[in-house]
Amino acid sequence: MTDQQNVESGGEQLRFSDLLLEEMLAGIALVIVVSGVAWGVITRYITSAPAAWSGELATIAFAWLVFLGSAAVFRRSGHIMIDSLLRLLPVKLSRAVQVIAAVVVLITLISLTALASSFTLETMDVPTTILRLPQAVVYASAALGFFLMAVRHAAATWEKLSTEEVRP
Repeated sequence: MTDQQNVESGGEQLRFSDLLLEEMLAGIALVIVVSGVAWGVITRYITSAPAAWSGELATIAFAWLVFLGSAAVFRRSGHIMIDSLLRLLPVKLSRAVQVIAAVVVLITLISLTALASSFTLETMDVPTTILRLPQAVVYASAALGFFLMAVRHAAATWEKLSTEEVRP
């Protein structure tokens, strides 16, 4: 086998941008959130011993869901963009504004990745209240999410700007 395997759909090569990594992980996190909340409700109202850990687990999974879901939306260029002004500008100026905006967003995402990574490392020895997991488990969701957002934003921007279409 080679490092990059061919995909049977049309013989094209599988690229990182084709993977639904964020969607799969966010889906798992969603299942954990719903299961954790449901278990908490069941144990609180049906049994006499509520599961205190289920709320904390749901909170941690929700953090992962938010950041991985945001990265998935970046993959599809689905975040809100106000493009009214771009449509009024000449084509070359519109393209320049798009490039500047994309660079600003990319720099912001890279900065947030660095900050979230630093915060994650600083909280490695701070346990969560009930499960006693490192707080870094929670904050790693932001670090990975911002990193994936940066990667997906860069790929989507490159694809958009490398095509002939210059209008949003």
